[in-house]
Amino acid sequence: MKNWYFFREAMKSFRTTGSITSSSKALIKKLVEPLPTHRPLVIVELGPGDGCVTHAILKKVHSGSSVTAFEINTVFVEKLSVIQDSRLRVLSVGAERLTDYFEAGTVDYVVSSLPLSMIPKEIKEAILKQSQLVLRPGGRFLQFQYALQDYGLLKDYFNRVSVSFTMANFPPAFIYSCSLSMV
Repeated sequence: MKNWYFFREAMKSFRTTGSITSSSKALIKKLVEPLPTHRPLVIVELGPGDGCVTHAILKKVHSGSSVTAFEINTVFVEKLSVIQDSRLRVLSVGAERLTDYFEAGTVDYVVSSLPLSMIPKEIKEAILKQSQLVLRPGGRFLQFQYALQDYGLLKDYFNRVSVSFTMANFPPAFIYSCSLSMV
């Protein structure tokens, strides 16, 4: 039922959803794995879609954390707005407006499910530049994709980019962990 809902919405706006099904539990687990649980975090989620990653983030992180979700699909914004968690703020604006809401060096993690390969280059570059700007020293940009085509672009914005992979998703997915530090 949940996947049928996502599929129906994805067919209406595939260029912004970038997938025909929600992320698998295995992919979500790998994506949120780096988030520490022992301290409050400031987290930005880009392209949360139906909230499958959002729920996992909220379930995992410290009770003093805050999560701000940027989502442009109005149907998904409505679905996200019913999540009853005071730590969550849902913004119905594009990810390229990140610095309108966050100052430089104020975010611990940016967790992105955006379909980067489908986003026009100038907007994609604005999103990555702004993600780079808002991250604290030691902060990380976490992203999943279905192909490696944006690996080089991520390397342009982050000093350290590591990639893992999961077959337990349809389609199989790559998970990027990016940071500005060399360590």
